[in-house]
Amino acid sequence: MPGKRSSSVSKISRAGKTKPRGKLSTAEARREYQRNYYQMHKEKAKEYQRLYNLTHKKKRGGRGKANFMCPRDAARMTFNTCDIMNSPVEKTLKMLEKIISGERLFTM
Repeated sequence: MPGKRSSSVSKISRAGKTKPRGKLSTAEARREYQRNYYQMHKEKAKEYQRLYNLTHKKKRGGRGKANFMCPRDAARMTFNTCDIMNSPVEKTLKMLEKIISGERLFTM
């Protein structure tokens, strides 16, 4: 019959998804409740976050291990012959410059 719909067709919710017929499991019911709660309170949460960001200052600079800047003294103050002989050319030049300038000592 063209005027009647069959009862097996599920109803469409506001989000455009089909509502499940029958009982939901506990996990599915929780997910559905959280989704609906999020949709209803989304604007209020955005406004709260905007006001929070205006009233709380952010910490300056980076956070974490990668952005931690703390000057350290060299653990060793000397170079020996093995260090110079087994290092690449560029590093050897830097070592010799430090020895000549007096920043590091040379031991045999």
